[in-house]
Amino acid sequence: MDEVQKYQKELESLVEERTTELQSAQAALQHSQKLEAIGKLTGGVAHDFNNILQVIGGNLQLLRDSSVREQLPLKHVDTALGAVERGAKLAAQLLAFARRQPLQPVVISPARVVQQMDELLRRALGETIAVETIRGGGLWNTCVDPYQLENVILNLAINARDAMPSGGKLTIELGNAMLDDDYVASQHDLAPGQYVLIAISDNGSGMTREVLERACEPFFTTKPEGHGTGLGLSMAYGFVKQTGGHFQIYTEVGHGTTIKMYFPRSYKAEASEPVVKSGPVMGGNETILVVEDDLAVQATVVEMLRSLGYKVMKADHAAAALAILSSGVPIDLLFTDVVMPGQLRSPELARQARLIHPDIAVLFTSGYTQNAIVHDGKLDAGVQLLSKPYARDQLARKLRQLLSSEQAQAGRAAQEAPLESVGATRRVLFIDDDPDLLATTCALLEMLNQRVDGTSNAADALAMLGRNHYDVLITDYDLPGMDGIELARRAKSCQPELKIVIASGYGHLDEAKALGAITLPKPFSPSDLKRILA
Repeated sequence: MDEVQKYQKELESLVEERTTELQSAQAALQHSQKLEAIGKLTGGVAHDFNNILQVIGGNLQLLRDSSVREQLPLKHVDTALGAVERGAKLAAQLLAFARRQPLQPVVISPARVVQQMDELLRRALGETIAVETIRGGGLWNTCVDPYQLENVILNLAINARDAMPSGGKLTIELGNAMLDDDYVASQHDLAPGQYVLIAISDNGSGMTREVLERACEPFFTTKPEGHGTGLGLSMAYGFVKQTGGHFQIYTEVGHGTTIKMYFPRSYKAEASEPVVKSGPVMGGNETILVVEDDLAVQATVVEMLRSLGYKVMKADHAAAALAILSSGVPIDLLFTDVVMPGQLRSPELARQARLIHPDIAVLFTSGYTQNAIVHDGKLDAGVQLLSKPYARDQLARKLRQLLSSEQAQAGRAAQEAPLESVGATRRVLFIDDDPDLLATTCALLEMLNQRVDGTSNAADALAMLGRNHYDVLITDYDLPGMDGIELARRAKSCQPELKIVIASGYGHLDEAKALGAITLPKPFSPSDLKRILA
C-alpha cells in the first residue's frame, strides 16, 4: 500500500505541475492574442493618421516655402509643422506596436550601438541617474534595424528615469543567451536557439501585478495626464517581436524593474555604417509618375514635386498607372503608394514598370506597409521606401539618391529626350470612353502645360461646354450614344471659336475635314499631341 500511495502522490504532483504549466501557457497565449488584436486595430488607425499628417504637413511645407516671409505667419507654420512631427512619431510608435513598421535590419554589434548612445542617455536621464553598462565577453552580433533599436533603448531608459523621480541607477546589460526547448514551451511564437540579450534595469518604484498585465498595451500609462503617451513599452514590445525576438518584464514593487529583450543571433560580420548625405535640398527636371488613391495626398505630393522642378504625371490606381507607363512617354521614376485599391498590387506594378522601362527607378511610400513589400518584418531586398508622413526635404533627398545613381543616369541617357511642354497654355476638353486612355491622355496633356478636363461621354462633355470656355476639344470618334462628329458639331454651335480634334482608329476622316477639324489617328504618341497643340 505504501508503494501505491507513493506512486499516487507522485502522479498527483506531476498532474498538478503539468496543469500549472498548461495554465501558464494558456495565459501567455491569451495575452499575446489580445496584444495582436489591439495591434491590428492600431496599425489601421496609424495608416489613416499618416495620410492625414501627409496632407497637413505637405501643405504647411509648401506654405512655408512660398512667398510668405512675415515672421509671425512663419512662426505659426513652424509651430504647426512641429505638431505634425510629433504626430508622425506617435503614428510610428503605433506601427511599432502593431509590428507594421518597415524595418531595414543590418548586422550590428549591440555593444557598439549602446556605447555610441552613452552620451545621449546621460543627457536624457540627468545628473540624478547613474548609468552603468555591463558587457559580456565574446558578445554575438544580431540583425536588427539599428535606428529603431536606439529609439527603443532611449524610450525604455526614459521610462526608467520616470520610475526614479528622486534619482537612482540604470543598468544596461548585454550578453549571450540560450533559450532552450523547456523555456520556449511556455511562450508563444518563440523558437529555441541562441539570442543576444539586452537588459535594462532600474531600482525605481516597480509595477504591481495589475499594471504589469497591461504594461504593453498602447496608451496605457500610470503617469499623470500630459506626461508621456503610454507607447514606450508597447513600441519596444512590438519592435522586439517583429524582429523575431523575445520580450520579458520582471518587476517588484518598491525594488525596480528589469526589461529583457532577446534578439536572434547572427553569424555574419557587422555591416559598415551607412553614409548619411546632407547638404542643400535639390530638385530636378526628371519625369515622375505619382500613383496615389487618396486624392488629397496625391494633390499635395504632386505640388511638392512640381515645386522641386520635376515634371509630374499622376494616377489614382495601379491600372491607370500601367496605362501611362505603356503609353510611350518616358518616365524616370515611379512613386507609388504601397496599399492600393484594385486587383493590380503595387509590387506587381513596379515589376511591370521595369519590364516596360528597364531603367526606371521605383520608390514606394506608405503609412502602413502590410505585407506587400515587408516579409518577416523586413523590407524586401532592393526595395526603396519613404514612410508617410515625410517632409519636402526628405522627399527631395530620397529622389536625388535614386535618380542620381549611375544605373538611373545610364537608363535616362538611353531613353528618348524628355517631353517638353507646349509654350502656350490652353484649356482642353478631352473625351474618351476608355478609362485608361482617358486618364493617360489627361495626364499627358497636363505635362504639356495644358489645363485639362476629361469625361467619358458626350452628354457630360456638352454640359461642361455649357459651363466653361475651352480652346480645344479632343474627342474619340466612337462614343456611346453619340459619335464624335455629332459631338463636334454641337460643340461648335456652343463655342464657334473652338478648335476640334477627332481621335480615331479608322485613320483620317473626311467628315472631320468638313468641320475644319484635325484628325488624330490612333494610337497617338505624346509627340502627336504636342504637334497638334503647337
